[in-house]
Amino acid sequence: MSAEGWGEPGGEGVGEGLSVRRATPEDLDAIMEVERAAHAHPWQRESFEREFTLEWSRIWVATEGERVVGFLAYWRVLDELHILDVAVHPDAQRRGIARGMLEMLIALGHAHEVVSVLLEVRVSNKAAIALYKRLGFERMGRRKRYYEDGEDAWVMCAELG
Repeated sequence: MSAEGWGEPGGEGVGEGLSVRRATPEDLDAIMEVERAAHAHPWQRESFEREFTLEWSRIWVATEGERVVGFLAYWRVLDELHILDVAVHPDAQRRGIARGMLEMLIALGHAHEVVSVLLEVRVSNKAAIALYKRLGFERMGRRKRYYEDGEDAWVMCAELG
């Protein structure tokens, strides 16, 4: 996969009044607000700060007007994309925002000859698992005690190639 253009969401929207763009460090406060509101076990700010410094890492934000309502963080590793974190603010959920960002990422993968998209998801996160399955992800394995609180994760993969 060529590096040129691989991390741009393509400018499509994810719903009426919503758009997706590549995040900048100036978005960090808004990303943290979404992360803390959406996850019982949020990432630390330092983790997101580090992602902005890595060449292979990208974060996209979904915005409604000027407000960040969701984000998607992922890595490009050779011919794979690895989803690190997806979150939508609770007051913006159930509007297709996460699905739209994931569909955009999968489309980007197809355009750049990605073979697969991988992720880990809490075994208890039934809504996310159902969404991933609808998008073509299948369970590949289980990571025991993957999360800091000891919960296991399903490893899921969508084959694109």
